[in-house]
Amino acid sequence: MRYWRLLPICMAIAAACGGGGESGGSTGPTNSNPGGTTNPGGSVTNTVNLADQAFNPGSVTVPAGTTVTWQWPTSTTCSDGYGGYFTCPTHSVTFDDGSNIASPTQSTGTFTRTFSAPGTYKYHCAVHGTAMSGQVIVQ
Repeated sequence: MRYWRLLPICMAIAAACGGGGESGGSTGPTNSNPGGTTNPGGSVTNTVNLADQAFNPGSVTVPAGTTVTWQWPTSTTCSDGYGGYFTCPTHSVTFDDGSNIASPTQSTGTFTRTFSAPGTYKYHCAVHGTAMSGQVIVQ
């Protein structure tokens, strides 16, 4: 079978599954909120990037009321798969706090959560288990 014939099918599946976030819709990176973790270069972030099997940074400290964004890679930054197609690993953000808040399992896009109460919110990838975990510390 010719792989180019699968392109419309893959695009339809990606369109149907591409959302993420608590409201059910996809949102762009949210860096306009105050606070966040200070990087070694001095910049402040409230964005967590998903890599092969890691959240980067693994721990983010933010003030209460901050929205944190998890950013999956774009298809052009993923590994070159079979036949020259780019493939991105699938991940999820699943919280361990009993809230039942979790992103969809996806390979690109974003997911956001706003943290209103102080505390430590641990999470993991449902695909990779606790070997891929992180936390948000809300002050």
